[in-house]
Amino acid sequence: MAGAGNASVPRNRPHPLLLVSLIVLSATLALQIILVERETLARNPAWRPALGQLCLLAGCQLSSWRQPDAFTVVNQSIEADPKQAETLIVQLSFRNSAQWPQPWPQIELALTDINGQTIGLRRFRPKDYVNEDQDREIKAGQTVSVEIAIQEPAGKAAGFAFGFD
Repeated sequence: MAGAGNASVPRNRPHPLLLVSLIVLSATLALQIILVERETLARNPAWRPALGQLCLLAGCQLSSWRQPDAFTVVNQSIEADPKQAETLIVQLSFRNSAQWPQPWPQIELALTDINGQTIGLRRFRPKDYVNEDQDREIKAGQTVSVEIAIQEPAGKAAGFAFGFD
């Protein structure tokens, strides 16, 4: 039994090329998963800048940032159209307070009577109020103004409220 404690047992170590291959394949798989799930990941403000840079390198695109609650009303008014009876002119200025550009939102306008009851509700899609020569997106921090003519429901409108979607 002499020398039995001193004998070294050879260890089976993976070949360095195998380790490098495993790392490269894992990184490639992770990159593919990120590219496939980029739209889901891009909804997170923490991931979006990195994904934007990755898409520049990979030749892909991210859909427009959508954060309707980041649109804030700056100025609003509704007045009777002096040129046309039973028509109201809606003027609305709003700001994109999001960190990134956003497409024009759908605008919801609710008209209320003197008791606060909704007497008219309409949603305006961007094609209903955006001119063709305007940019497709509202830049981060940009304030825009729109004007929309609507029919007044039975001449009883006393108040109004805007929403964005």
